[in-house]
Amino acid sequence: MRKMRILAVLTLTAGMGWAQNSDLALLGGVSGIHQQASMIGQTVGALQTVTPSFQANYAWQVLQRKADLYIEMPLVIQIRTSEEAVAGPAINAAVRNSDPDIFFTPGVRLKLSPESHVSFYGAADFGIASFGASSFILPGPTFISTSRRNSPAFGFGGGVDFRLTRLLSLRGDVRDFITQKGLGGVTGRNHAIFQAGIAFHF
Repeated sequence: MRKMRILAVLTLTAGMGWAQNSDLALLGGVSGIHQQASMIGQTVGALQTVTPSFQANYAWQVLQRKADLYIEMPLVIQIRTSEEAVAGPAINAAVRNSDPDIFFTPGVRLKLSPESHVSFYGAADFGIASFGASSFILPGPTFISTSRRNSPAFGFGGGVDFRLTRLLSLRGDVRDFITQKGLGGVTGRNHAIFQAGIAFHF
């Protein structure tokens, strides 16, 4: 009987460190204006694109200490609807992206709450990025298409929550996804995303 009591106390004590809080964030933003030197047919051209983005991120708290630990599941979608390309003084091309770019990178989030209504967090994730197909329309007209491309993706970033009520907060979120080079309208590996929106806490 005594061993059972000790086991119950240890189980209860350990369970106090585990929280049952979850949150669901719905965010939107603009990933930015990218400029990329790319091959357009047989010609090198400069592409410019403005990319709206949206994020749904579900997270649940697995450890509660001075800093709270969460497991998060961010899903980010970019919509590169149109681009303009200029390749020399006489060649212009339009670019259409019918499929969105998708980032899905599960990972961990560490949150600090120095004040009751304000909290800061950092996140590190790993998963996959999938970049939609593109169609180049050259003078002539000539059509050139590229297929969807996938890449491993490492994501990191941070944000801030302004708590409005116990169940609702305003959130600002900054992410950078690192992928293979030359994907998604950038020449390098980095895909920076700036977003804001709301988060539901339950």
